[in-house]
Amino acid sequence: MQQGAFPQTRPMMTIQESVKTCIRKYADFSGRATRAEFWWWLLATTLTSLAISAVDSFVGAISNAYFYSPLSTIFALAVLLPDLAVTARRLHDTGKSGWWQLVWVVVAILAVAPAVVGVVAGLAGLFSAGQDWDNWWANVSWLPIVAGIIVTLLIWIGIFVWWLVWMVKQGQSGPNHYGPDPRAWDDEAIA
Repeated sequence: MQQGAFPQTRPMMTIQESVKTCIRKYADFSGRATRAEFWWWLLATTLTSLAISAVDSFVGAISNAYFYSPLSTIFALAVLLPDLAVTARRLHDTGKSGWWQLVWVVVAILAVAPAVVGVVAGLAGLFSAGQDWDNWWANVSWLPIVAGIIVTLLIWIGIFVWWLVWMVKQGQSGPNHYGPDPRAWDDEAIA
């Protein structure tokens, strides 16, 4: 490369290349993934999941078995590892550990606590002595229920925005702790 010249970058990955890469790196949590690789994979799996859900719904309607979606379940389990792996590699591209996924999941689960506390507090009045069950809704304290659900939803929205900001962020230029820049050509390939 000439001195002072801008480094050449690879063209953006296509959806087909992304799917092939993510399947090839099925459970590979090392290295880095570009934004294109991550977002194309997410689009492909989301569209496939919607199509499979439609087939499951159609089959369920015909067979009156609405309670179980076998194809959707199988597909979700099949793409779980590649989803986690490409997300870890995407985080690596921005210089962050793939373990941040665990933080998001734990916080999302713990965020259910305000809703649970609100529901328990709101329903506490139902169990007082001499309760008239015909007007049970009048004895429910709705404020703690609504407040708990709103707090939980706000936490979930916050986690989603946090995740979204990190996933759309440009990756670090050049090599980082997790590997070489996936967008850069090798010096040998340029020469």
